[in-house]
Amino acid sequence: MSLTLISQSPLSEWGWHDTTAQAQAWTQFMGTWCEDFQEKPTITQAADGEVLALHRGLQMRSVFQPIYTAKTLLEPVAFEALIRAQTIASGQTVRPDLLFANVTSEAEGVLLDRLCRFLHLLNFERQAPGSAALYLNLSTSHLQALQQGQHGQFLTAMHTLCPVDPTRIILEITETQFDYPEMLNSIVCAFKDRGYRVALDDFGARHSNFDRLWALTPDIVKIDRELLLQAHTNLRARKVLPKVVEIIHDLEATVVCEGIETLDQHQLAVSAGVDLVQGFLFARPNRALQQPLPGFHDIV
Repeated sequence: MSLTLISQSPLSEWGWHDTTAQAQAWTQFMGTWCEDFQEKPTITQAADGEVLALHRGLQMRSVFQPIYTAKTLLEPVAFEALIRAQTIASGQTVRPDLLFANVTSEAEGVLLDRLCRFLHLLNFERQAPGSAALYLNLSTSHLQALQQGQHGQFLTAMHTLCPVDPTRIILEITETQFDYPEMLNSIVCAFKDRGYRVALDDFGARHSNFDRLWALTPDIVKIDRELLLQAHTNLRARKVLPKVVEIIHDLEATVVCEGIETLDQHQLAVSAGVDLVQGFLFARPNRALQQPLPGFHDIV
């Protein structure tokens, strides 16, 4: 799918208001992070306050999936931000994987990754409850494209326009996708030095190993859903899962179990000793930072 479609529809048809000083400041900020040859994104705000991005014929918005304490399932302690995109001309949905797979250059991939994070932070900040944390996914290809010393510069600059405390931001990295382990270690240290927390995503998938875990010392480890599914059907895997959680706890890291869709999976995660849970059983990604669904606590 091409990402270079040009909209022929006026912005007013979409309910956008791009003339405010605030939206102009956001757009100008993103423009300073573009190369001279790149098309600059436009950031705008709808009448209900939602912040949206327009870039290369696409309209992009943030959705958030809540993360709960595994045992109590009370108010969300964090939200994972996810991107949703559709073409402006036709309204056709663009899957997130295709959104990044179809970028035309390394520089465009870096820009798109940064735009998503800025959009998420703006939408989180305007409605963030209390001390809830925000999980932001970082593109592996983007991180490997940057030079040493550049990691974290854009994140720090975002806080000039969106003052969320860095300690409330958790950066998700999928370690198995990195070609150079030494680079990953320096990246994690750079983010931590700036006050951010780091989560390793999809642990237990593909070539994840404990050696990498011990070297990186992440603050949070998100267990891959496949490991939970195996534990649900395989007795040996069920015995191993609590031991995996125990080892991660020994490293003083928090354990998140994501992708939970059934009551049995939730109970299995709780019995394994995980700290936090996330999945369709509790809530689907939503533009609003949502509270538990009606009847939610009946599953506890």
